[in-house]
Amino acid sequence: MAEQPLLSVDGLTVEFDTDDGVVHAVTDLTYDLHRGETLAIMGESGSGKSVSVQALMGLIPQPPGRVVAGTVHYGELELLSMPERKRREVRGSEIAMIFQDPLTSLNPVFPVGWQLGEMVRLHEGASRKAAFGRAVELMEQVGIPNPAQRARQFPHQFSGGMRQRAMIAMALALSPKVLIADEPTTALDVTVQAQIMELLAQVQELTGMGMILITHDLGVVASVADRVMVMYAGRAVETGSAAEFYAEPKHPYSQGLMASVPRLLSDIDRLVPVDGQPPSVVHLPPGCSFNPRCPQVTDRCRTERPDLLTVGAGPRAAACHQVEAG
Repeated sequence: MAEQPLLSVDGLTVEFDTDDGVVHAVTDLTYDLHRGETLAIMGESGSGKSVSVQALMGLIPQPPGRVVAGTVHYGELELLSMPERKRREVRGSEIAMIFQDPLTSLNPVFPVGWQLGEMVRLHEGASRKAAFGRAVELMEQVGIPNPAQRARQFPHQFSGGMRQRAMIAMALALSPKVLIADEPTTALDVTVQAQIMELLAQVQELTGMGMILITHDLGVVASVADRVMVMYAGRAVETGSAAEFYAEPKHPYSQGLMASVPRLLSDIDRLVPVDGQPPSVVHLPPGCSFNPRCPQVTDRCRTERPDLLTVGAGPRAAACHQVEAG
């Protein structure tokens, strides 16, 4: 019998009302996350990556946003339909999130240790003294030097790398089963990026948590991901194992992403960009959303939207008429 997924997303659709019209931010998104697995979600800015995980965490502002359709199951719990009070109990303790910008995610008027300890006070009823001690332990675990001293300092006194470590410590405070890391290495130098990803990998190995990694960095994905999902204009256009994806991307957009990555041993003089601009998610083009930029476009692509269909015998899928025909 196959192992039950930690998290199961089925048909998730999210929209926003704006003055220009309805933004189709996420459309019919489906995936599973298993214990100990890292799923990397990739795509350009505006493709719906962050909105999709904010929706399952219950962080979409309503209005103007709304979850139009879909279910998100965590074990026996359906997250989208549960009361907000119950969802707050799950958020942080069972499913935690590391946000893109730690400086804006941390409260500037409270010491970092106080903010870390708040998780323990609220969810476990710990005293202030015990919560502070736990905060110091967490800061030490994520590699922040002089944790007892640093715990009394404010976010602006931390470097970018230390703020990100503090956010990781906050996310791991209650030993969640699922960790969502939304661009955890953005704006960090290469050395700190490697340290952050190594830290997350170590925690995952020790706890067996499942991790959703949202990133633009194909190098980071190659080093840590088990499976990959590529999003474009709010939809998944390719899914599969990381090894298969890097060996032979199937969707033309995925191929464009891979072609734009510099390679040290390549004799190519210029990188190959993905031509054109991402479409407006208010006024999506008919047919395949990628068709205005696709080098393999046909008349069918301009009129008929492709489904995400299995490729070959393995658990791999792509939403492309050319892949389907091949």
